[in-house]
Amino acid sequence: MFPTRPYDGPVEVLSHLPDRVRWRVHVLIGQPVLASAVAIDLEAHPGIKQVVASPVTGSVLLRSFASIETDAAEQWLRESIARQLSALFSTSSLSPPAALRPPAAEPPLKRLLKMTDRHRGLRSRAIALLLANGLEDAVPPMLVGLAADTATMGSASLLGRLGLTSLTSRLLGLGGISIGLWLLASGVEYLKERAVAKLANAVRHDLRLAVYEHVQTLDIASVESRDVNDWMAVLDKDVNQIHSFIKTGVDPFLQTATNLAVVGASLIIVSPAMAGAQLLLLPPLVLASMTLLRPIRMKYIQARNNNERLVAMVAGNVAGMATIASFNAQADEAARVRAASEQYRVSALEAEHIEAVYVPTLRTIAGAGFVTTLIWGAGRAATGNLSAGAVDTVAMMQLRLLSSLARMGVGLDQYQKTATALERIYATLDKAPTIVSGPRLLPAAAVAGDVVFDDVVFGYDPARPVLNRLSMHCPAGKTTGIVGASGAGKSTLLKLLMRFWDAQSGTVRIDGVDVRDLNVEHLRTAIALVSQQITLFAGTIRDNIAYGHRDATIEQVMDAARVAEAHDFIEALPGGYDSVIGFGGLTLSGGQRQRIAIARAVLSNRPLLLFDEATSALDHATEAALQRSLEVATAGRTTVIVAHRLSMIRHADVIYVIHNGGIHEHGRHDELIAAGGIYAGMWRVQTGERQALAAQPSARVH
Repeated sequence: MFPTRPYDGPVEVLSHLPDRVRWRVHVLIGQPVLASAVAIDLEAHPGIKQVVASPVTGSVLLRSFASIETDAAEQWLRESIARQLSALFSTSSLSPPAALRPPAAEPPLKRLLKMTDRHRGLRSRAIALLLANGLEDAVPPMLVGLAADTATMGSASLLGRLGLTSLTSRLLGLGGISIGLWLLASGVEYLKERAVAKLANAVRHDLRLAVYEHVQTLDIASVESRDVNDWMAVLDKDVNQIHSFIKTGVDPFLQTATNLAVVGASLIIVSPAMAGAQLLLLPPLVLASMTLLRPIRMKYIQARNNNERLVAMVAGNVAGMATIASFNAQADEAARVRAASEQYRVSALEAEHIEAVYVPTLRTIAGAGFVTTLIWGAGRAATGNLSAGAVDTVAMMQLRLLSSLARMGVGLDQYQKTATALERIYATLDKAPTIVSGPRLLPAAAVAGDVVFDDVVFGYDPARPVLNRLSMHCPAGKTTGIVGASGAGKSTLLKLLMRFWDAQSGTVRIDGVDVRDLNVEHLRTAIALVSQQITLFAGTIRDNIAYGHRDATIEQVMDAARVAEAHDFIEALPGGYDSVIGFGGLTLSGGQRQRIAIARAVLSNRPLLLFDEATSALDHATEAALQRSLEVATAGRTTVIVAHRLSMIRHADVIYVIHNGGIHEHGRHDELIAAGGIYAGMWRVQTGERQALAAQPSARVH
């Protein structure tokens, strides 16, 4: 039977306000029955107002009647998941499917160590130098002990027994040994810094590339379901945290380990009895570490999540300051930021409070060993059973150990942040795409471009379908227009065609082949999309137009720009086609950005052209000129145009009107006008006739 203890799989907090919290729960993805059961179960909990659980994204939104603590709400969620999993599988002798079983998580630092396997030589050298550098802490105590014995024992000292009979020779010998050891220690530290820095940079480089390349394989839905700030936190902040840990966070732990080894060895050599007494301190040290490390880590995770929510909120508010000001919402937004900042402040203080206890606790325990050595050693030296130099050496080594334990506070802080960062990095790397490439190849040269939507059902939330048993045919080599009210699912059709999402039922076919059977790379290479959300990259205008055809000549780039009615404004810029624009092209107008995007699609010369509200930012004169140019560019090419402005599709070979999730009417422009239905009403409104949009359904036009 499935265990009824709280579910211990990955649960990621996405946002948290006083009366609501949102998580991503991977176990719910693709499990609509489980998601629904968890939502119903949680809503029965006193104090919970509403729960929305999505099996598509794994998102769970919980609204409460009053302020709610994240930890308490997450505990309710985990208990609910466990109860529903138990209920779903308790009647079966089978164990839950692998997708529903919490993964056996490997410790993040162990996975990081495996990632450095490709740098084995560098890793071994860095570790060896770190350990050697830790041993240099033994140099000052040894020199002090040697000096004390040289001064007090004369020819009976170690240097005297080595043949240095006079005081002068012993002092010169002591000086020579000291200089030699200091030079050696400096050389080791220099080599250590170089090796560790090289390893840290190599691992950061590998991790960043691994995460970025994996993100590119994820579904567009998965990428867009998270805020850009979340992705940048993983790709930049978390990856840089790994670099910092390798460079500065490992050293305190290894230094403490080497100090312990040196102190232990020294005590064994000097006095096995004293060494045995010091061993009694190890269990308290281990117990204190184990007791405090876990709560420190959990509090750091909570503080990190709260900080990221605060940063995302502030970034969004700064970007939307004009909207905030226009609605006089400054006081409300300031209150939201204040609440989020207070939540972060409290969680950060809690984490730092527990961490502040950690190092003093260890130092107190280790300090007991130092006091023992001081008293016991002094007593033995007074009775002549131990040299003063030996006592000095062991005591100073223990002082160095206490100093290194103090430095462990820095290492511990780095460790906790690194463990959190690694968990987020590997949660990203472990995320598998749900859009799986099919086996069939689709060479662009062999694509006719006949597109069929057959009985398609799709909803971003499967419980609320956007498209309901929709069927539509976009003939090869023809222009198809798609219109409908906002939210009708027009852009969704293009996303299904490009496999950004997959339909819950029904099929989407190109040239008779289900797109799910096609190689995704081949499929998208056959399609050029001009989205209503234009993306331009940092670089020159020429680079942006040639993005899909990188070896295009400047003449080909200019020809495409002429088709898109962009050539004249580009030539008027100071740098012409070599004008540099930043990411997003914010120095250009919306219409200019759209024309560059259209030129990019035209230059790519692909069998299928998709336009999604691609002329919404153009003035009417430019749109009319663009239509004339596109008629030539799209001749004989399958073109699908999603449009709000009907003038853009009035010459299409077939126009589909989407209403209530299906095709309400279709035909040519003149036929639809004559039918007097929804399309005719939209046309009258857009051409200035003051008539209401036809509300009654009309007969379907063929």
